[in-house]
Amino acid sequence: MDVLIIGGTRFLGVYLTEALLKGNQNITLFNRGTKRNQFPYYEDVEWIIGDRNDENRFRSVFKDRSFDVVIDTCAYFPSDVELIVEVFQNKIGRYIFTSSMAVAYTKEFDEHIALPIPNRRLFDTAPKNSYAYNKTLIEEYLVEQFDRNGFPFVSLRPAEINGPGELREWYYINRIKNGRQKILIPGSGENLVQPGYIDDIVQRFLLAIVKENAVGECYNITGDELISLNQYIKLIAEVINERIKIINIPYAIFRQLVPTKYYFPYCYKQSFVVDLNKIKRELGYQPEVGIKDGIRKSLKKWSENYNKRFSPYNQSGDYEFISYDLEDMFISVWENEMAEATGRVHQKLLERGLLI
Repeated sequence: MDVLIIGGTRFLGVYLTEALLKGNQNITLFNRGTKRNQFPYYEDVEWIIGDRNDENRFRSVFKDRSFDVVIDTCAYFPSDVELIVEVFQNKIGRYIFTSSMAVAYTKEFDEHIALPIPNRRLFDTAPKNSYAYNKTLIEEYLVEQFDRNGFPFVSLRPAEINGPGELREWYYINRIKNGRQKILIPGSGENLVQPGYIDDIVQRFLLAIVKENAVGECYNITGDELISLNQYIKLIAEVINERIKIINIPYAIFRQLVPTKYYFPYCYKQSFVVDLNKIKRELGYQPEVGIKDGIRKSLKKWSENYNKRFSPYNQSGDYEFISYDLEDMFISVWENEMAEATGRVHQKLLERGLLI
């Protein structure tokens, strides 16, 4: 089987390439080539250097090429996929679009949609979230092309993906491994998250390649287990065998003090629970790696020279990571203020004879 991966040098793409090579598939990568020297399977794949934004070169490169499967790991705008359809119409067996569960940030979700988030077409995403909005526009366009012209797409919507080299998991692992005894969390930390381990996510991509009934469909994919953010961080500490204390600062207060550019993984105002019944029923999806086992696997395979700036979740460098000194300052101020406020309330109750 001839497989073209567009992008493919970062987190998900590396694992997909490894899995397909193990299955003796012929792999072609198309990307800008900036990560070639770090790519572990460089000698095992055909590498085409190019930028998908250079539409003329893209058309020229693939004018006489056909593939059994095209996996697109980095389509972020409708124009990206319009070019794919134009160039590969009737020349590929299947197009796998890497969408995101961010498409579920619809107007309904903002109004507290009932959980779990259903596996249906979610084309009413609020435009204020440009990433999610463009992903939904792409899905809408692909559905239209399938209905009109039979373009053989499958859209996969990963939620949080965990595994070695992933930023969000690393954020907390790094702090706990470095002996941070207090971990700052904006919000209550009681929101539920549903991470999926990278090996399970990759297997679902492979199912989408081979299952005939997958064509023309959009699928939610993530893990099976739910956990609160507080519990998740405590579980990491347990696996690492460290003791920690979580410091929760109310989200509204925290955001008044701290610029929004600072990044705290999984700090959602609401729980994010995903319905997986469709992909289980239609494609036979069954996650195998639980949250705790995923943390253990990540720690076992963690690269000592991991560079957070290479993370797929920080490609543009938009996120900044709060320094330990700044984090300590906020924790100290919050704890002192809470102690003083508690003392003042205690005194007022005492003065009014209300203290039991």
